[in-house]
Amino acid sequence: MAIRVYQRDGQVCFKIQFTSRSRIARANVRLQRDLGAVTNVEAKREYEKLKKEAEAQRLEKERNGLVWRDILSRWSKDVLMNGPYEQSLSKRDIYNALQMQTKTWMQFPVEQLRPMSMRLIFNEMEKKGLSKGRMKSVRSAVNTLFDWTQLERIIPAHVESPGRGVAIPKVETKMQPILNRDEIKLFLGKAREIGHEYYYLWAVAVSTGCRSGELWALRWTDISFSSRLGCDKSTKTKHSRQIPINAALEMLLKELKLKTASTGYVLPRITSWRRGDASKVSRSFCQALGLPEITFHATRACFAVQCLVGGLDIVTTMKLGGWENTKSFQHYFRLAGVDIQGPTDVLDLLPCEIEFKVIAIKKLETI
Repeated sequence: MAIRVYQRDGQVCFKIQFTSRSRIARANVRLQRDLGAVTNVEAKREYEKLKKEAEAQRLEKERNGLVWRDILSRWSKDVLMNGPYEQSLSKRDIYNALQMQTKTWMQFPVEQLRPMSMRLIFNEMEKKGLSKGRMKSVRSAVNTLFDWTQLERIIPAHVESPGRGVAIPKVETKMQPILNRDEIKLFLGKAREIGHEYYYLWAVAVSTGCRSGELWALRWTDISFSSRLGCDKSTKTKHSRQIPINAALEMLLKELKLKTASTGYVLPRITSWRRGDASKVSRSFCQALGLPEITFHATRACFAVQCLVGGLDIVTTMKLGGWENTKSFQHYFRLAGVDIQGPTDVLDLLPCEIEFKVIAIKKLETI
């Protein structure tokens, strides 16, 4: 409490001072007053008034001077760096998507963003050939940030998200490129041969159908070699699911455990993956091999299609991949191009040269 006592003309006088600090640059407010000869009780009362006045001025200053860059910066500091989502790739995906797609908003005052601002973003994304799904994810990310800022009382409740209620424009639906069985084997075989840092990530992804965020959160405590089951607890649908581990995947995981057991996480913490550049790396590697340029998420489609082609029924495949409704799964019927009849042992996608040396097995047994 900044209440100072001093003497003037033989009388006891008071000065009060309060600084309302903001996490936004240049939005701090500092007020001070010389109360003169008053009682201690009066000084405390005036201090509380000064405090409320400073807080009100800070809030007004934040609202008037708050730009989109400030919102993103605070989200990064409060939620990603210090919050419970530090290890959540889905929250980082939100941040990365907004950094990439809303660059034209960065210097815009938040209260001036309108639905038209969102439509202009969609227009730019359409020119880049981005899908409706990507547009939906950006709109959802914008709404998430606005909901958070209102919950934290950073912006007034009457300020609505520019993405709220804005329809996604109709764009031509393009067939998602995926890899067939031989292409998957070539893709993973070459990645293993050159020691690509994404090899284990791609191999586990195409063998389990897990999403990027689910793979990021996967820990060794979720893997049971005795029952040959993995438990994915960090799913998009919030429902955990069991992942069968076939023989090839079991060998791969045991090999991987020698490398990452000390971290607690199954997969290595790759910087570009953390930044949201996994699809860029996947496309680049496919291009170098002369293969269809797939996104990282397409490994999930590869998993689904190979399960269907291998003879797994629809219900089992959906259960393995965590699809909860047939509407979101229909796309894979067309990609598979087979009559669906209806465990992952049919995949057999990993390079056949996965073998252990005696020293590696002994080292594993000590972990």
